[in-house]
Amino acid sequence: MLDSFILGLSSGSTCLFTCGMVIFPYLMAGTAGTRKIITDLSLFLLTRFLVYFILATLAFYFGKVIFTSPVFRNYISGILYMLFSGMLIWYAISRSRKPDCPAKIVETVHNRKLVPVFLGVVNSLGFCPALMLILTKSATEGTIVQSYLAFLGFFAGTALYFIPVPLAGKIRRKKVFETIGVMATGIAGIIFMIKGLTSLIGGIIYG
Repeated sequence: MLDSFILGLSSGSTCLFTCGMVIFPYLMAGTAGTRKIITDLSLFLLTRFLVYFILATLAFYFGKVIFTSPVFRNYISGILYMLFSGMLIWYAISRSRKPDCPAKIVETVHNRKLVPVFLGVVNSLGFCPALMLILTKSATEGTIVQSYLAFLGFFAGTALYFIPVPLAGKIRRKKVFETIGVMATGIAGIIFMIKGLTSLIGGIIYG
């Protein structure tokens, strides 16, 4: 679960800083007070939690169907771990980290009450190597409970960055959050690269 949490930390910073310009205006529009911001943020995080719960369930059961053969399970999962880990490591060392924000589509939603929910869904499903890694991990877990725990750790890591949002205007050292995210990205990439290599080597030896 710790590796899932670190993976969440790597994803959360990207989400916060690429989508912040889209999300914050809706959370802090007009004269919205702290209570309103906290309510909207809670809806946003609750939606993300529910989406991850559904993804954990789907990934586990579909993973059982896809990875039926132990050899296929070891080889494919190992390759996927290495592929997405490589993308994470590249992101950590790259100087041009400017992915598009999937939440831009929220501009088409006119019902402000639905915005936090819509943002939670769109933001959770945005393609990123971290999400692909956690889906792979969830699909290859031994039990459905382990799959849920993997996504729970991932959710906790991503949600951590959004806790200070109600006080965003008072935060001066925003660069610290980005630095933590980049470091977590590199660490997560290394952890899952090792996991992928171990799985692949194990498949070659015992497959």
